[in-house]
Amino acid sequence: MNAILKSLDHLSVEEKLQLVEDLWDDIAEQKSPVPATPFTRAEVLRRVAWRDAHPGPGKTLDQIILEAGVRL
Repeated sequence: MNAILKSLDHLSVEEKLQLVEDLWDDIAEQKSPVPATPFTRAEVLRRVAWRDAHPGPGKTLDQIILEAGVRL
């Protein structure tokens, strides 16, 4: 177990759950999305190619990336 986790041993289960929730909230608020995995990058590009081949109402590349929550 790493030193950070050992330092949290004194917390109750409820306090640990609150810490997890606070960490998730902090991650969600960050403006920098996570880098795309090769699979996610391929899926985004597949969807862009489909959209380009089927003009009309659809999502822009920026909308697709935003919804995927990744950075290309």
